[in-house]
Amino acid sequence: MIFNSEFSGQQQHTTQPIVTGGSVIALAYKGGVVVGADTLCSYGSMADFKNVEKIAQVSKNTIYVSSGEFSDFQQVVRELAKIDRSALQYDDGVHPSPRDYGNYLARLSYKRRCKINPLYLQNVIAGFHNGERYLGLVDIYGTYLESNFVTTGFASYFCKAIISNYWNENCTLDQAKQVIRECFKVLFCRDCRAHDVIQLAYVDEQGTHIEQPERVETKWDFSGFKNRANEKLHTQ
Repeated sequence: MIFNSEFSGQQQHTTQPIVTGGSVIALAYKGGVVVGADTLCSYGSMADFKNVEKIAQVSKNTIYVSSGEFSDFQQVVRELAKIDRSALQYDDGVHPSPRDYGNYLARLSYKRRCKINPLYLQNVIAGFHNGERYLGLVDIYGTYLESNFVTTGFASYFCKAIISNYWNENCTLDQAKQVIRECFKVLFCRDCRAHDVIQLAYVDEQGTHIEQPERVETKWDFSGFKNRANEKLHTQ
């Protein structure tokens, strides 16, 4: 973000993110790509905004979602929407592919990084084009990666074991969704900036499908929790 200071008259840059979104998980499945994110935006360390939908459709076959500074996410959505709108205005039947959006976002992030005015985002682009799945990751430095599964934020630390154990790239859509739900159960218990309300979206040969937010089931009555509480009572 860039803003002009009314007091100093000098141009200043954002030095740290303020309102941030949490982890993003995206998985390829047999017929497309599914992505998941929770609906929480934190103001610093405070869980302030709990009903924020952070998954955006940028074209009929492309989904964009990110973790990081939410205002930067909004700016990127506007930039990607301009590209799609411009393509529609030409009316020549030529539209950017999901990979085109990923490459553009990588160059934009690298340019902003070089100007010491980065987009504080870990970006995920998912799409389906000409019978092929596409899933790309672009980080704050403009590093670009294509993969069959992508995690950002604390999901990169807590969820890769779950994904490796229960997911494969040829699983069904329902199986991929369930893996994402299991990941967000773990994140809600272990990441202080995670939320138990998540939103899922997927893209296939029919186009993009963004679902309504849902609450993941959590369990807090494990015997280990109860036994530890009883042990504390007996030792006091």
